[in-house]
Amino acid sequence: MLPNSGIKLGSFVRNLLDWESNPLGRILSVVIVMTSACAQQEMPPGGPEDLRPPVVIATTPGALEKVTDLGTKIRFEFDERISERVTGGVLETAIAVSPVVGVYKVEHSPKALTLTIEGGLRPELVYRVTLTPTVSDMFGNTMRDPFELVFSTGGDPVPTTLAGQVWDRITGRAVQQATIVAISNDSLVHRSTADRTGIFAFRYLPAGTFDVTAFEDQNRNGEVDSTEVQGLIPLFVEEGDTVLTEISILTPDASEAKVTGAEVLDSVTLALLFDDFLDFETAVDEVEIKISPDADDTPMIVDVMHEPDYVVWVERVTDSLSRVDSIEAEEVAALRLLSDAEAVMPSEEGSAIRSEELVLASARRPPPSLPQLQGSVAGPTADGARVLPGRRLILRLSVPLPYEIEFALTVSGVTNIFGLPGGGGEATLSRELVVDSVMDLDSVGMADSISALDTGVVTVIGVANTYSGCIFPVCY
Repeated sequence: MLPNSGIKLGSFVRNLLDWESNPLGRILSVVIVMTSACAQQEMPPGGPEDLRPPVVIATTPGALEKVTDLGTKIRFEFDERISERVTGGVLETAIAVSPVVGVYKVEHSPKALTLTIEGGLRPELVYRVTLTPTVSDMFGNTMRDPFELVFSTGGDPVPTTLAGQVWDRITGRAVQQATIVAISNDSLVHRSTADRTGIFAFRYLPAGTFDVTAFEDQNRNGEVDSTEVQGLIPLFVEEGDTVLTEISILTPDASEAKVTGAEVLDSVTLALLFDDFLDFETAVDEVEIKISPDADDTPMIVDVMHEPDYVVWVERVTDSLSRVDSIEAEEVAALRLLSDAEAVMPSEEGSAIRSEELVLASARRPPPSLPQLQGSVAGPTADGARVLPGRRLILRLSVPLPYEIEFALTVSGVTNIFGLPGGGGEATLSRELVVDSVMDLDSVGMADSISALDTGVVTVIGVANTYSGCIFPVCY
């Protein structure tokens, strides 16, 4: 009976655990999983939880050692047991060898990693072997920073350094974990990896000229592929020198920038929108823009600005107008004080200044700010160290754009941020007449910024002649 009962009980349990047929089975399965998970999360007996990452305590060869045996294996020893798994890849990705001189294999032991280069070390080279922060201990604590070992196979290492930061050309943000390769004239490939702040460094480089490329190694093959985000700069490094630089990276682009639209910012300011970021370092003289129809009241384009330049220009103009307002306020206050003093004790100096001697500037609005585009922040970064590109060209007109007339803009000669010329296209726009119920028709357009040909001369007379004027947009 007992064996039969056991068989029946086993069948009952199997049926109970059947996920599809029995709701009780699903509940019991969850309970079993939760119990198992709780059991795994219990603190190990014998001490507090280990939260410290593994630390390298010894290397072979030693730091800055001159190696004579080219068959020497490179070894990193740790202060505790390490996992056979590394973050984001296989063991070979945990160690980077520079210069790159062949295939290598990494072997794991409880407290060490050993690297063997196929064919052995090459003579008369300075090696930089970097242990990346992907190694962890048995409790999942991963190394926080890379560990670098430098040794030579002939000659004394010279402390020559090339260092810098990798940053995204569009957003201005640092690019972490980017791969950087520096290829010398003798075709040796030196390799480094950026840290979490985009900082990288090549130490003990030989003197010479290098093509330095930063890229996001998305397929982890260690090579720059045509579709990967990348950037390249040539650099010369003298022996014993320290060179600091920065590398901006972009997604490669094989198509020209195309016009996608145009908008009226105010009566004398237009914006052309493109499907790609533009190279703001390219002179706008190379850009050709035509407005049609070619009628008597069609405005002329008197100024073309890249979006980052326009952002800076608006800031300067706004600041200039603010300074004018501030000076006028101070002068009005000074006149009032002098008038009060003259009323109490008339004097020749006081009577020489009258309020009618002050000619105040007519109120003028600054040029319009640009509406924010999604994924685009053009202009200087917060620290002013970098200028970010935009996807617009700003046009300033000779006279206000007439209302309710459709104009066509034809554009050519535009270069995108990747340096590809030949961009352009066509767009149409019209200036709509919007009249508020309480607004008089004569006041329509008064809120626009001044026209491009208006110098906006502000003349101030009197008040000790401390301020002579302001020629828009520069005060003097």
